[in-house]
Amino acid sequence: MKPRVYVDVREDRTGIPSMIEAEGVSVIKKSLSMGDYVIPEDIVIERKSVRDFAKSLYDGRLFEQARRLGEHYDIVIYVVEGSPRYFAKTGRAKQLYNALAALTIDYNARVVYTDSENSTALYIAGLAKRVAREGMRGSIILHKKPKISPNDVRAWQLYIVQAFPSIGPKTAEKVLEAFGSLEEFCKASMSELSRIPGMGEKKAEVIKRILATPYKRRQEKKTHKRLDDFID
Repeated sequence: MKPRVYVDVREDRTGIPSMIEAEGVSVIKKSLSMGDYVIPEDIVIERKSVRDFAKSLYDGRLFEQARRLGEHYDIVIYVVEGSPRYFAKTGRAKQLYNALAALTIDYNARVVYTDSENSTALYIAGLAKRVAREGMRGSIILHKKPKISPNDVRAWQLYIVQAFPSIGPKTAEKVLEAFGSLEEFCKASMSELSRIPGMGEKKAEVIKRILATPYKRRQEKKTHKRLDDFID
């Protein structure tokens, strides 16, 4: 399958979509409701200048954005154009790095720094090619379990439902309100799941596939040892 990227139409003026296309990646331009780039179906990318990134970190806008992106996509990546050395020039470096730590730990967002729009294009094209070639396979990273009392059944129910891809707190609440229990949720048909507000057919299909697919032991993947291993 040819790698592809959905691009918000407002990014066209930067020239990045054309650069991505020049790397052999299909670019589909549309008005995205969130994010600047989406690599189907699980990766969303927000592009920012280092100045705007620092400002958004400091005033807290970035955290609300990261929360919303995390409710709809498995992987949230901020591509920041410019050097983090800019943080020192603001006089607020310590606060900014603490905020960056919170973005990484509390919101599970990745941050990648590039030095130009061309570098951004190469990075996004590389992501799209890797996903098309390898899929989203690899080592599973489990989040640390929250400190929930064993007696707090409601909190555990919400936590378990939110473990499914692209299911945030609000959708988890709607799922449990609709089915009444985890047992009934697991037995629900794809059409029943897709009728839940915020779910849709694609998310419902993924959930049913996860629930119904027999478990297979993970095969060991090739370990990259040299830079040449990353040549297309």
